[in-house]
Amino acid sequence: MEYIKLNSIIKGLIWALFISVILSILITFLLHFTSISETLLPSFASLIFFLSILLGSTISAKSAGNRGLFHGLGVGILYLFFSIIFGIIVSTDPFSWVLFTKKIAYTLLGGALGGIIGIGLSNQ
Repeated sequence: MEYIKLNSIIKGLIWALFISVILSILITFLLHFTSISETLLPSFASLIFFLSILLGSTISAKSAGNRGLFHGLGVGILYLFFSIIFGIIVSTDPFSWVLFTKKIAYTLLGGALGGIIGIGLSNQ
């Protein structure tokens, strides 16, 4: 019996990254073509971060068919790692412990919920 299926975690991570790109494009169009204020951008970024982890974790746990919490959190932690690395490379803003703590909370919540939902959707 395999404890954690790494290929399921990678599959969930790839989906999470893909979902992030799609949601970012949609939010960009929404901000450009409507009168929605750009002051909401940090809230949209948090929403994209959370939804990407939630959906990627769901896909990972559903694919694995067992141990949804581990698979979901695996996707979340890897996604958090990639977002931090990307942020360090792209952003000129100083490191914020408050933002980092929020991201950890979103990671744990999105990964755990996605893992539970994914197991519920699993056929195994």
